[in-house]
Amino acid sequence: MLRFLVFSDLHLEDCTDGLARLDTILRHAQEEQVEFIVSLGDLCFPTDSYSPVMDRLRSCGIPVHHTIGNHDVQDWDIADSLRFLGKLRPYEAFEAGGYKFIILDTCYWKSEAGEFHFPNKQRIPSLYPVLPQEQLTWLEQQLSDGKKYIIFSHMSLVNPFARRGIANKEDVQKLFAGKDILLCMNGHDHGSDLKWVNGVPYYTISSASQFCWWGGDPPRVENLFYKDPLHVIVEVDESEIRILGMESEFAALKPEDVGVYDYRWNGVDVHPIAQSQVLPRKK
Repeated sequence: MLRFLVFSDLHLEDCTDGLARLDTILRHAQEEQVEFIVSLGDLCFPTDSYSPVMDRLRSCGIPVHHTIGNHDVQDWDIADSLRFLGKLRPYEAFEAGGYKFIILDTCYWKSEAGEFHFPNKQRIPSLYPVLPQEQLTWLEQQLSDGKKYIIFSHMSLVNPFARRGIANKEDVQKLFAGKDILLCMNGHDHGSDLKWVNGVPYYTISSASQFCWWGGDPPRVENLFYKDPLHVIVEVDESEIRILGMESEFAALKPEDVGVYDYRWNGVDVHPIAQSQVLPRKK
C-alpha cells in the first residue's frame, strides 16, 4: 500500500498562523510515515520573506512535490516561482509504489496572440485558465507507457464554473480515454468536491487555511479561516483508494455571515471539511 499526504492553498501571506499550520501538516505526515507530500499550489508568495516556509519543507525528512498555483505567479514570472520552490520545470512526472504521478501546471491564459503563462500583467482580455497545447502534447506522451496514473493540478480539470476549472477540460478528458487514471486531485476552489467523469474520479481538496469569499457592493474579499489546517492522507492499494480527510470549524466568520447560506460556492462545498472518500478501482 502506498500512502501520501496532500494539502493546498495554505496562502501563508493571509495567515498570521500560517507557519504553525504548516508545522501541524508536516508533523502529521511524519507521524503517519507517508512516502511523500504534495502541495497543490498557492503555498505562499515566492519572496525571500517567506523562505522559512521552504526551510521547513526541505528539512521535514519527506519528499515534497509542488504544484504551481495562480497566487504563486500572480505578480511574478514562472521562473521566480520555480526558483523559490526548487523546481526545474512547472509540470513534471515521478513514480512511486508502482504508480506514475503527473503534476500539471494549469496557470495559463489564452488570447488571439497565443497561449501564455500567468501573470497577465496588462490585463489582456483572455480565456483562462487553460492547459496549453505544449503541455497537452507532453501529457499525451506521459500517458503512453501503459502505467497507472494519479494526476495533480491546481485548477480543476472538470469544474464548469467560469475561471475555476480549465476552459479546455474536454481536451484533457479525451487524453484520459482508455487510460488507467486512478485519481485526479486539485485545489484552488477553497472547498470540497468529488465528480466522476467517464469513470475517472476528480477530487477537489479544501484550502488548508480558509474559505475565500468575494462579492458585495462595493466589492470586497473576506477570508473565513478554519481553526485547523485541512489536509488529507491518500492510501492506494490494489482494490481501492482511500482519502482520509478531516473536519474543523470556522474560527470566526461563517459562510452565512457573507450570504452563502447553502454552503455552496463556485461549484464546491465550503463546509470546513476535507472530505473523506473511498474510491473503488476499476477491475
